[in-house]
Amino acid sequence: MKKSVKLISLLLAAFMLTASLASCDWGVHPVPEDGTSSAAENYTPHKFGVEDAAAKGVRLGMTEQQVTEILGEPDGRQNVTNDNFIYGEYTSMRYGKLNLSFYDINEQGNFTLGIIYTESPEVNFAGGLHVGSTKDEVLKAFTYEKEPAPLYFSTMEESCGDYIYGDVNRSLFLENKPTDVIQCAYINRFGEDVDHSYVMEYYYYNPLDWNADKSAYTGDSYSMVFYLDSESDTVTAVRIGYDFIEDRMS
Repeated sequence: MKKSVKLISLLLAAFMLTASLASCDWGVHPVPEDGTSSAAENYTPHKFGVEDAAAKGVRLGMTEQQVTEILGEPDGRQNVTNDNFIYGEYTSMRYGKLNLSFYDINEQGNFTLGIIYTESPEVNFAGGLHVGSTKDEVLKAFTYEKEPAPLYFSTMEESCGDYIYGDVNRSLFLENKPTDVIQCAYINRFGEDVDHSYVMEYYYYNPLDWNADKSAYTGDSYSMVFYLDSESDTVTAVRIGYDFIEDRMS
């Protein structure tokens, strides 16, 4: 998957929330269901939340049957049984240039939608954002700080980006072990000199549950990532997925 090695697998590994979330109230911020950007007219800037993790009427946590009831049969389907990435087996469904991936992270035989990904400008997301939107348009769609703090990771001595809002990254997350809802976002330019691209990452962590020895995160979280070309500052791809801290695997 495009550029996932660069940041997603380095910082946070993708994690599937339980299927029960599919029945949750997804909020009042409209997400287009028909490929139009009309929802942007009634959209209020806010921190990234569960209601934004959707496209074309489908959302994370849905089963394959629920998705096909909305979008019909896919243009293509692929079952991957020996993936080297953390998920292992998964099913991929393609609707035009919209790619949906279903995983059984809990190994209970229940495959649910865990990734929504596209490189097509025909797919619209919260606030009417799409491939081709500008960096400024993404910032205006969500809450942002006009004077953001610099972004550091534990292995870096120099800033590799800026926070959009919040002040959490993986190392701080594990060190502080928060127990409340956490919402954060940042522009990450790590590796920009390699391929002239960077990402804008938005994260939401449900109330957190740390195990008895406080060493592993057992809560649920998810992300929305915008990949941008550094020369034009325009979005080249969008990825929504469930995520969790790598230490959960220990």
